[in-house]
Amino acid sequence: MKKYKKMREYEHEEFIDIIKNLNEEELLELSKNYGGYPVLFRMSLDTRVTHMPFIQPGSAIIIRNSKGEILLQERTDRNMWSLPGGCQDLGECLEETAIREAYEETGIKLNKERLILIDTVSGSSRKNKYPNGDIVYNNTSLYLSDIDEIDATKLKGDTETKSLKFFNPRELPDNFMDKDLIESYLKYNK
Repeated sequence: MKKYKKMREYEHEEFIDIIKNLNEEELLELSKNYGGYPVLFRMSLDTRVTHMPFIQPGSAIIIRNSKGEILLQERTDRNMWSLPGGCQDLGECLEETAIREAYEETGIKLNKERLILIDTVSGSSRKNKYPNGDIVYNNTSLYLSDIDEIDATKLKGDTETKSLKFFNPRELPDNFMDKDLIESYLKYNK
């Protein structure tokens, strides 16, 4: 695959010139390496309509240790804490999205058989505005996976991850952005 700059480093027309000649397989490969398909799609929109809200499917994962604490990710793009998760790629089931995002953002390899679907959360509580101004409404499948004790030094995040830390789910940081997902988890975990 050809080497590309980060998507956000391109001027719009330069980006369009690159993607307009790619076939479906090449677009999928590009999206996997450069932010995911929804980002690729949003980047291809005419700059005059980027304010138009976009529906974005994805998954979030509650990774719970033996103490009942949940793993949170401090994000680099907005100095807030969140659950690991992200956008669904083309051809990927939402379970696969949760597993892939967990690995990318925490370094933890989850087993599909140990995933439990808690809820699908959508609507106005899932509205998100990215730092670049893109507005999305996320339809988020929320999964739970209990993990065995791991050495905390083995946790590793990607470029979206500033730090990783386990928290009591009833004592989360003030700058936590997935309150609706935690509410759903707490109802499930009564």
